[in-house]
Amino acid sequence: MDAQGARELTVITYSVGTEVLGECTFASGFARPATKFRSIMRSKSGEIERSDFDTFDPKYYPFLAKPITPNAQPGACVSKKTLDLPTLVRGGQFETWIWSDGGSVGAIFRPEENEKLTVPAGSFDALRVRIDLDLSKVFPHVPELFLKLVKPHFTIWITRREPYYVLKMSGFGNPNSKLHKNTVIELASISELTANDSKIPAELAQADAADEPPSLHPINSGSFTQGDRTGHVTFAGASTPAGEMLVARVAFSNGLATESRTLINHGASPATVYLDDRSFALSGAVVRKHLIFFRKAAFPNDPKKDLPADLYGADMTLGALLPRLLPEGSDEASFHVMDFSGEVSELTIRRDGMMTIALGGDETSAIYAKLKPIVDIPLLLRPLAYFFVPTFDAYFDADSSHRLLKFEGPLGPPGVPNATMLADQRLSGAGVPIH
Repeated sequence: MDAQGARELTVITYSVGTEVLGECTFASGFARPATKFRSIMRSKSGEIERSDFDTFDPKYYPFLAKPITPNAQPGACVSKKTLDLPTLVRGGQFETWIWSDGGSVGAIFRPEENEKLTVPAGSFDALRVRIDLDLSKVFPHVPELFLKLVKPHFTIWITRREPYYVLKMSGFGNPNSKLHKNTVIELASISELTANDSKIPAELAQADAADEPPSLHPINSGSFTQGDRTGHVTFAGASTPAGEMLVARVAFSNGLATESRTLINHGASPATVYLDDRSFALSGAVVRKHLIFFRKAAFPNDPKKDLPADLYGADMTLGALLPRLLPEGSDEASFHVMDFSGEVSELTIRRDGMMTIALGGDETSAIYAKLKPIVDIPLLLRPLAYFFVPTFDAYFDADSSHRLLKFEGPLGPPGVPNATMLADQRLSGAGVPIH
């Protein structure tokens, strides 16, 4: 405990030498949900591969499908201190709600069997625990019966005596991965950090540090609406020694602003160097900041991760890139995108003729295109693909610039209302208000 409340510091070291330093702050103590999170990942060579900073207040998460309840624990800060593990050891069960950018997920913890378990950290008297996930708030429009039939689960093993170490986890993984469809994680060693002597606080100061982008030139601008949320979006760019920086900023009517930055190196593979996403409070203070480099070193648990050459950030900066990705000489093209979870998806963009749209009170002829993810859907899930495979409609200027004039589709987890970006009739050449 300190003046800021309770803090939990962690260090994770991977076999390849990558180190992840993390800090969760609980301003009201461990009995209440975490209030802030900072994390930084360094490769063996010392380069920063990713960093994360979050202020856990739902008003800073504009794309959630459902409101967050006050007792929901942020997913980044779930640990043994925040879970009722003594109840499991006594034979009881409990439920908790965990939230992130994807929404709220319910987790039901049920004790199963006592076992003698050996992991690299040693041999222990362990309790096997099954954790069932409730996805009803992530997929609010999917029939309840279906969610009960396909309820995912995973398994953990914990020591039966305090301090209740988590010894093993099984069931995490990515069904689209060639290597990690069902990952097992085991405890390698146990040690305690001395907070006063730790290098974590100084290192983590970089996770929420502010900096200034280079001088930017405007690319596009327009109105933004999603449900009852409104704002104005600005796209801008700059040439830097490391490549082309693209910036997308959305200023919401309630004072919140989000800003995405991506650095593109057209001669590299993948083309994207990094993706940087930030949120600003009404005061201008940074309340969220996430950075990930598009290179294999950012994925120490998947060193053979496939990062295609045509890989871009799955975020608002696509609004500046889409005019370049519009197929020429054919009706359809494809490219790949990646979000901060590391999930790589392929999208198709297909020309579908010309349409007339209203822009600034005038009728404008535009190239119409549809964007759709290429998803390998199991036979059982195909009848419900409508609920979780999004499609997007894009309209481009017919001139050589192909400026994005209109964009419609779901930005955020399943269940969020469609967002609409409508370009300003005339792009101002004035200075771009980017942080």
